[in-house]
Amino acid sequence: MKNRTLHFIGTQAVRLVALSLMLAMTVGAMMYLQGYFDFTFIERVPLHSAQDPSESETEDVQTDAVTEPDAPETEAVTEPVGSDTAEIPPTQNGNTVTQTPVPDNSASGPAAVQTPQRENAKSVSADFQSVKTYQNKGYRTQNTGIYQRGRTVLAKLPLSGLGKNYSYSEYEARTTQTTEFERGCVVTEEVFVTTDRPAVTLCNGYILREVNGKFTLLKPDGTTLLSDYDESSFRLTELRDENGNPLFAAVRRVTEEVYLPILNKDLITGRMVETGFFEEEPVKMEFERYTYYILQDGKWVVSSYNDEFPPAETDFGLQFDSPLDFGESDCEIVRYYDSGSQRWGYKNEKTGQILIYPRYTEAYNFHDGYAIAMDHYFIYFLNEQGAAVYQMEYARPEKFQTYYNITLPDTDGIEALGSYYFSHGLTRIRVRKNLVNYKYYDYIKESDETFLFDVNGNQQPLPAGYTLEAYADGVLLLKNKETELYGCMNYKSEWIVQPTYSHVTPSVSGLIVVGNEKGKKGLCDSDGNWILPQVFDYISIPSKGGMIAIYDKTVGWQVMQMMSK
Repeated sequence: MKNRTLHFIGTQAVRLVALSLMLAMTVGAMMYLQGYFDFTFIERVPLHSAQDPSESETEDVQTDAVTEPDAPETEAVTEPVGSDTAEIPPTQNGNTVTQTPVPDNSASGPAAVQTPQRENAKSVSADFQSVKTYQNKGYRTQNTGIYQRGRTVLAKLPLSGLGKNYSYSEYEARTTQTTEFERGCVVTEEVFVTTDRPAVTLCNGYILREVNGKFTLLKPDGTTLLSDYDESSFRLTELRDENGNPLFAAVRRVTEEVYLPILNKDLITGRMVETGFFEEEPVKMEFERYTYYILQDGKWVVSSYNDEFPPAETDFGLQFDSPLDFGESDCEIVRYYDSGSQRWGYKNEKTGQILIYPRYTEAYNFHDGYAIAMDHYFIYFLNEQGAAVYQMEYARPEKFQTYYNITLPDTDGIEALGSYYFSHGLTRIRVRKNLVNYKYYDYIKESDETFLFDVNGNQQPLPAGYTLEAYADGVLLLKNKETELYGCMNYKSEWIVQPTYSHVTPSVSGLIVVGNEKGKKGLCDSDGNWILPQVFDYISIPSKGGMIAIYDKTVGWQVMQMMSK
């Protein structure tokens, strides 16, 4: 009996030890897979990776390329900014990120851009190479075109005296304000708000530097043009004359006799709107006039530019600090204006041969094989043979009592980017749908959004729950209606920037500024490849001539120049 008891106890002990070992091995395996400890001689396969060995290896490389959130800062990237080898894999928080599924109407896309390698602004800035260094390597300043991966780099301009303050003063910055009236009509207006002025601003290819209230105007190469620039006397604008010279506006007060328009109350919005008729007697009014000047070698030259009748070479429908080639024709056919008929036509720029005699009230140059023109009733999509491949009836945006679905943007700034031109066979059109109320003979808004249309007038579907905020370089800037976060999708319906960011700009010159919830900004190209990681406090949209202003409180201001071979 004693032997049996001992045998039983021994057996149970063995079983207990075996179970304990199995439990310990299981717990250890789980902790190992979760990354709590490691064996350098064993290859680890992350839980989220594929089971195929080749895929697991790829995932492992991407994971190692990014530090954990609490890990020490990594060493700076030593490759040239913007080069092929400087690419940072699509990762977030140290883990490879699975792409957000694209809606049913979209094809599967490439790995979308996510938070890049966690470096600080000092380490990233330490790798910026100068313009002279790149010039010695055969690079030249890129005044037109877009950022091209493998061919374009960002070179640092040799600027001094920029200071480390983000702002020294306030100014009136342009923005837009959208108002929805009682019956649903939506009106977007240009407004100016008081905000901190960046100590370094870029406009029309110039660099404007402020230090303690003193302004200095610098040339595109960083050399001083005016050491004591008085902005109140001559304000730098985004306009250029017919020869491409940047324009400065001087304000003067004038008194003139004018005929006041007769206003009438709009039944839909309650606003007083013009009727098209004028008072019989003129009245004297004082208002501001702008006189335009050109700055040449530090001297002011009066320009013949007239903002009431701007030259065709400079009136491209949208007014913002656009690339130098924005709105220009990419073929031999160009638009021209006939002052007698006050209409637009098209001709061959080299031969002078008329393709379309003046008949349009508005017209825009060809891009990607097509142009957009309008008369009072229709929008036309034209091919290079001068034929209208499609036309759509539209109404002016100020006409609220209308059943027309198609209308035009209320404003002409960067917020309307994508309108009036084709890119990759698509253009941006505002669609304002109305509910007809026959009892009161008016129309109540159902929806007011913009969509992309192809040359045959087919409306392209957007991801469900998103609005189109801008379109350029084949990139859609989208906003999630529920979260109010932004992302980017290419014209193939592939996500290139996941819609999880609080700050995303339209693609300008092929570059997109992306900001996270902490306010840190980074820069990626129109394919979703990171150019600069999200470690800076401010990054500007590229200015004319391909310059970008960058700021971080640990480094101060820097200005980069796009260069290419």
